Amino acid sequence: MKSLPLWGLALCVSSTTAFAFEQTRLEQLRPIEDIEIYPDDPGGGGGGQVPPPPWTPSYYRCTQDQLNPDQGRGRQKWAQRWANNDPYNISASRDQRFWLSEHTEYAITAYESYSMWLYPVYVNPDNYYEPYPGPGAPSSSTAGYTGDQIFNLSYIYKPVSVVVDGICEPGCYMPDQKVLFQQGGVSIQEAQTRGISELVTLAAESTLGSIQLVQDTVERYTLDRDAASQEILHFRMESGGKLAVTLEHPLVTSEGRVKKARLFTPGDSLVKQDGSLDKIVSIDSRQWYGKVYNLRPSNRDFVSNILVAEGYLNGSGRFQSEFVEELNRILLRDNVPDEVVPSN
Repeated sequence: MKSLPLWGLALCVSSTTAFAFEQTRLEQLRPIEDIEIYPDDPGGGGGGQVPPPPWTPSYYRCTQDQLNPDQGRGRQKWAQRWANNDPYNISASRDQRFWLSEHTEYAITAYESYSMWLYPVYVNPDNYYEPYPGPGAPSSSTAGYTGDQIFNLSYIYKPVSVVVDGICEPGCYMPDQKVLFQQGGVSIQEAQTRGISELVTLAAESTLGSIQLVQDTVERYTLDRDAASQEILHFRMESGGKLAVTLEHPLVTSEGRVKKARLFTPGDSLVKQDGSLDKIVSIDSRQWYGKVYNLRPSNRDFVSNILVAEGYLNGSGRFQSEFVEELNRILLRDNVPDEVVPSN
């Protein structure tokens, strides 16, 4: 069977955390700065030269087909199940239209290294290679299905003509939101475009009563491959502070936990850079068309993956994929014994 067109793959928050793509055939994984993407960006192509280290790599997420980690697990297992069963009888071994064998090594590495389930996304060659919503996709009839429900779906959910286009990570800030870097607050879009690597995060020993900031570096940025219509939550606080993030973006609560933005309500509080609380006055949900951004620090400690954005404590992109199980755990605690801290 002839090899199918494949978008180049690269690592991603659910709206969440992506292995995603530029429309070019790549023989190996390589960071986005090696690909002709940003014509006016000296680090991205258009004849410009890739700047020397420490240029920070950027990776795409799958805007149109964002799944949560459990759904990502279900879709990967569903795809591999039907690839192995070859229900349409189109292959002597396995049906690569459900899952490409070359993705398996990436998927194993992602799971073993990050407990992350990469999942396939699809296109329809009979309709100008338009994206085809896979099981669990927000725009599909199975939106909201659990991973187990997705795994148990019939193979006929994907027509025989629909093919794999790439693999994604289960989503982030609007481009103008300022994140604290060592040089000060910089909009995340500008920071990503410039490849800024000198980040500021919380020290691992920080508590709500003793917030300490330390220098770190950016392991990678995340951004949408294409602009898309997406729901953005606009927070306004009692102090006049503002923050605009996606539904799944992780924010720090008044208890020192990290939870998704969509779970906050007016009257709750966000935590400011100095550890003080700022009550939420309103949360407005608005549709917005564009690209959103996120990043991951090099440090993998839970507390060190808390950043400062627009003056408030936010979880990094890791809390949307690798650290999902920590979302309900008290991370910033003052003299609370580990044995009494809830872990789920």
